[in-house]
Amino acid sequence: MGGAGRAPREGSQGGGPGLRGTRRPGLGGEPLPGPLPGGRVITIRPWTLSSGERTSLLRDLRFGHFKWDAFSAGGMTLLPETMVVSESLHGEVVAVVESLHQALSRFEGRARRNPDTLARLGIPSALHSLIEDEEDRVLQCARYDLFPTEDGRLMVSEFNEDVPGGFNEAQGLPELLGDPGAGCRWEAGLRDHFVEAFREADGVALLYATAFSEDLQHMLILERWLEAAGHRTVLGSPGHLRRRWRRFSVLGTPVEAAFRFYPGEWMPRLPNFPLWRKDGPGFPMMNPVRHLVRQSKLMFALWEADPELSTGDRELLRRHCPRTLLFHRDLVPRLREERESWVLKRAFGRMGDAVVMGNLVTEREWESALAEAVRVPRGWCAQERFAVRPVPFQSGPLYPALGAFVVNGRFAGYYSRAAVRPFLTHEAFHVPTVVQAA
Repeated sequence: MGGAGRAPREGSQGGGPGLRGTRRPGLGGEPLPGPLPGGRVITIRPWTLSSGERTSLLRDLRFGHFKWDAFSAGGMTLLPETMVVSESLHGEVVAVVESLHQALSRFEGRARRNPDTLARLGIPSALHSLIEDEEDRVLQCARYDLFPTEDGRLMVSEFNEDVPGGFNEAQGLPELLGDPGAGCRWEAGLRDHFVEAFREADGVALLYATAFSEDLQHMLILERWLEAAGHRTVLGSPGHLRRRWRRFSVLGTPVEAAFRFYPGEWMPRLPNFPLWRKDGPGFPMMNPVRHLVRQSKLMFALWEADPELSTGDRELLRRHCPRTLLFHRDLVPRLREERESWVLKRAFGRMGDAVVMGNLVTEREWESALAEAVRVPRGWCAQERFAVRPVPFQSGPLYPALGAFVVNGRFAGYYSRAAVRPFLTHEAFHVPTVVQAA
């Protein structure tokens, strides 16, 4: 958060790790207020569930919805509390993410046909022609994490457009918890939006990095959704794609489309990359490789400098995205002097990897990060830190992020998290989110 960043890993998450289990439908309890500027409100409601009910819910989530990594660093990553957002705040979230998607699409359309821009974004040169040649169909599943700030804005420090996660909790917990309480509703349409996006495909390949079980758990829930809607599915690596007689297949199963949960910058390493380069541009895939344009953390700086950026898009960028500078050696003295105001980020990385927040690390660690950036300056950027507003949870003040799924340009549900410090990593807590009617 706060521009995102990597801090030294702690053995304790404050009051968080001791939290265990959950179960339906206990979303009651007195709300803890968290007013935001402009009359928007986030409140927190502790669950009213017994220890046995919590344990049962957790078991159902892990084995019924494939959420295998429910524990991290010895503690559970699910808070037995619910984040309640006001109708006005929810409306703003929807408007912001859908507007950002449209603005990103316009920038991507210009950038993907400019090899120099693709190179400056840190995208491997082997992918440039593939990105330029990809068909312009819309197949998108993204997640934008919005941080409420002390000055009343909703800020996005990066766009999860390449390999977004959180499907299991986003759909599973609303189903397990049931009734969200009087005057509240779940915004849990991810499954329906996702399945609808593949309505024209009979067979769908779910392509992922097969060495990672945490990626497999995402594929299994998507497989369930698609098969329940009548689609044929197959799980495999992008390296398993074949084409014969104008038909694509994965591990012998014919497919008409695919969902990619495999980092785009890794694609040139695939043994069948020549096939991807030749036939990939015409293969319907969510998410297309060109979404690396949006995923790159260097994108913010190039977007701001784009001479074709419209006035409206520039205003949107400046209100909801932090100022970002492409890294170069001349920046080092300034970054040393203003360490607590800046975040160092590598072009590509996930779950807080290769992100360093100056205010959360020691001077020695900051110097080490600067040295790494100096070694490969074209792969790094410096992002101005913003102040995330904490919200009072039952376990103490935490820094929230409203994670909004975007499928084919439309808001599709929440995957919200909170952390002890203004920084999201794999150790952040998932917090179910409901909307309170006006």
